[in-house]
Amino acid sequence: MPGATGTDPQPEPVPIGDELGKALLEAFAPLLKETVIPGNIVVHLMGNFNNGMAFVQTVLADERNKGPNEAMQALLVKLQSCEQPGWFHAFLDSLDKAGYSHIKNFIEGRDTMLDMNGFKRLLQLWAPQLQVVVAMEMLPHLPCLSEQDKEQIEAENRNHGNTRALITLIDRVTRCGPGWYTQFLEGLRRNKYDELAAELKDIKTEDDVVTGVDSADKDDKEKDNEQKEGDGSDSTAADSEDDTVAVSVPAEAATTNGLNASNGAEPLATALQEVHIDEVAEKQEEEGCEKKTALQAAKPPPEQRKLKDIPMRGYQMELAIPALEGRNTIICAPTGSGKTRVAIKITRDHLEDAQEGACADARRRVVFLVNKVPLVEQQHNAFREYLSPKYDILPLSGEAAADIPVGETLPDYDVIILTAQVLENALRDELISLDTFSMLIFDECHHCQKNDPYNAIMTRYIKQKVEKSGTRLPQIIGLTASLGVGKAKSLKDAVEHILKACANLDAEWISQVVERKAELQIYNQKPDEETMAVSGRIEDPFADMINAIMDDIEKTLATEASKHLTPEELKPPRQREKQAYEQWVVALARKGATLKDDVISRTIHAATTHLRKYTDALAINADARTKDALQYLDKFVTGLQNEGFDGTDEDLVKHFIEARGKLKEYAADPKYSNPKLDQLKYLILKAYEEKSDSRCLLFCKTRALTIALLTWMKEDPALCKLNPGRLVGAGASESTGGMTQNQQVELLELFTTGGRKIVISTSVAEEGIDIAKCNFVFRYDYVGNEIGKVQTRGRGRAEGSKSVLIAGREGGNVLKEKLNTIRERLMEKAMLQVWHMQREKHGDFMKEVQRLQEESKKERDLAKALKELERKTKKVHGRGMKLLCVKCKEFACHVSDFRKIKENHHVVVDKSFPQRIKIKPHPPKKIDDWEMNGKVYCKNCRQDWGIQMVYRKASFPTLKIESFVLEKPDGTRLTCRKWKKAPFDVEDITPDDISGMLKTPEEDSEEEEELYY
Repeated sequence: MPGATGTDPQPEPVPIGDELGKALLEAFAPLLKETVIPGNIVVHLMGNFNNGMAFVQTVLADERNKGPNEAMQALLVKLQSCEQPGWFHAFLDSLDKAGYSHIKNFIEGRDTMLDMNGFKRLLQLWAPQLQVVVAMEMLPHLPCLSEQDKEQIEAENRNHGNTRALITLIDRVTRCGPGWYTQFLEGLRRNKYDELAAELKDIKTEDDVVTGVDSADKDDKEKDNEQKEGDGSDSTAADSEDDTVAVSVPAEAATTNGLNASNGAEPLATALQEVHIDEVAEKQEEEGCEKKTALQAAKPPPEQRKLKDIPMRGYQMELAIPALEGRNTIICAPTGSGKTRVAIKITRDHLEDAQEGACADARRRVVFLVNKVPLVEQQHNAFREYLSPKYDILPLSGEAAADIPVGETLPDYDVIILTAQVLENALRDELISLDTFSMLIFDECHHCQKNDPYNAIMTRYIKQKVEKSGTRLPQIIGLTASLGVGKAKSLKDAVEHILKACANLDAEWISQVVERKAELQIYNQKPDEETMAVSGRIEDPFADMINAIMDDIEKTLATEASKHLTPEELKPPRQREKQAYEQWVVALARKGATLKDDVISRTIHAATTHLRKYTDALAINADARTKDALQYLDKFVTGLQNEGFDGTDEDLVKHFIEARGKLKEYAADPKYSNPKLDQLKYLILKAYEEKSDSRCLLFCKTRALTIALLTWMKEDPALCKLNPGRLVGAGASESTGGMTQNQQVELLELFTTGGRKIVISTSVAEEGIDIAKCNFVFRYDYVGNEIGKVQTRGRGRAEGSKSVLIAGREGGNVLKEKLNTIRERLMEKAMLQVWHMQREKHGDFMKEVQRLQEESKKERDLAKALKELERKTKKVHGRGMKLLCVKCKEFACHVSDFRKIKENHHVVVDKSFPQRIKIKPHPPKKIDDWEMNGKVYCKNCRQDWGIQMVYRKASFPTLKIESFVLEKPDGTRLTCRKWKKAPFDVEDITPDDISGMLKTPEEDSEEEEELYY
């Protein structure tokens, strides 16, 4: 038995080797599974396993999907097979670092342990009463919890609400070292749960707990102690003065494999989620209470049905007041100031006012609109914390909406959180009307312009308001960190832009913090900003050689296409890094596609394709490593050689193959490193040297660049220690660098817990998505508009945060950043002017809003008339047109073979079309009420033509018009980059079209030979 605690001297730990460590893991497995959270220790064990990051991710995934006990069991099994010398000492050190020093000491024989299972069972018994406790209020009073534990509890509260946070809190606190129960009771007292604390304390106190013995056994033990003292016998460790019995290795460990034994005790989380009615009844009998039925015992106490108070700061109430007064309001406040909480306060007051005075048939329903799918669940959790269980809340995004009757479902809920496109589709299809709702809240409302779904919804709103005066319409609330100034060049233009935003949202008030600005600045400190201009490489032989290859291709084009195109059309701009060069390449490709000489047309198509790839490689070389640019070209050439490779491509590829040896040398030479990357590395390492627990967000322009930067960091010995990760949107497929929503969640969890200390992101992290507080924001040649500047800066929310732009001197982003700073100041002045205008001359303010709404209506009416005229013209002009492959000029289909699904998807209904295509399977991806399940290519040359979609159980090839040349009956050819610019009209799909594409089994077997997989 290990030695007892107290005044007795502690024995020295026995040196433990890896072989003995395996036996100890076997013996202590039940204790470790019951006590240790594997996610807290696994980061410290990475170095003992090959592919350590994958090892960490697997453990965290197990913990999330199977629970900490099973995840710990899997980790222990993995440790048993570890071949790295010293792994057991590393395991003990990980326990110490993660706050489990009492477990480490116990395993080493330094200390004894109190058995706290009695307290755990007590909390299980009291699960119904504990559900009234607010988890976040308890955290400051539980120093036994580690920082990782607290971050996880905060994440659960943020993402899933108080109940889940409380489950996690109690699970984690009951795994802590001695003293946790005393701290838990003190936390209850400090948070005004005095009666609950008193009742728990009256039942047991921490000093009364004796391991493995009941009260009778305790009395017998005390008698034995007295007898031994009278006999003068020595006291053993088990008979120490403080009446505690040391925990020994569980009896079953001697006969049962501890790593495979299931844990007999029921997890506390289960107890909180599923109240044990029999135990409640048994407890009532013991306490002399009137015994309740099972149904009565299961009924929550009255306090549980009360809504949690919404803590509101003074400046947040200033923001909320205009909306609480019933005005259509735009709420404009910095990122991180709590706009969502303001919206929840407005929503709850709105719903409660209805219950107090409105008639029964005027039920209030609030819609909270978001512009990104991941935000639906995030905002649902935020609203649920303060509105559940009193109000019914429904989260809904495109995929889920496809499976339910939206028009019948939405009216059954008090609060609906959904993507704007889902509501717009329902309104468009007349499944529901705006007067169903009493309030619409637009998150990130600065998007309400042009063709955005937000603006489509508000266009319907304003039209209904004008044409059906007296109709009950919902109150409008907009939330944003910045309305921007658009293309304004003066204060007057900036004011006009802001008023236009009010007109689009039919807002009669912009609410911003003016009177309580000092309080806002206390809670929402603006990060320090810095711009670092960096010069490019002094020598760049890689770029020189690529430019020489491009010179050769341009000269070949000038010679071979001279009979068909003018010298002016064939003359390229001088600077290939500028946008003008890319525009010239695109224009040349379009002109070449329309030539009747198919040989020259093919030459131009191939040459312009190669020029585009070389332009991309120059851009990668400028932003990342030469090595990354070379790999990009290697991938392009390999892809060409595998599919659709012909003599024209072969001639062009020779340029690259001949130069590749030298290019590889340049890529491997450290003297040609990228100065921008060198500067970025220095700043990152400096940040972590100053503060080792820093969290850093690195913004860059494209998904491809996130991959290049991540690869660079992983291959750098210093940066790889930060375990970098990347965060991109869920819109693109994984094969093209996208991420699934689950991958996004997992990445952010790792960032929150410190598993990854730096995240490389595209614009997806700019706004809305909830990320852990970070203290460094780096923008790597990443400059948008003034709204993006405000949003990215706002990601740094920790005290002393810093935002740094690293930009090339030659690229123009340094100047663009200065202009954004000027526009931001202009916006602040314009917002203040509008604030005074709405307070002092509100009538003039509303007249301006109405004027702008009338102007917008005139513009829409004109656009509608022009569109109808264009449609009639297209019907005439499109007769007899056919589509040819842009690469090989093979016939694809006639324009009359197209049908339109929901305005956006142009599908082919010609049943002979599969004979002309190759279909490659693609992982199914459901979007709204259709599913993508394949990629469509030209059967002859493998040119990418589009995708295959399934709509109402029928499969349709859905084509990209930019992949084709349009040929008129007279033989003239033209190209089109977007469907809305197509010179022909496409009819809407009909039920007959759909039934015609539904194949019978016989038809499937006949066509099987025509499809290539």
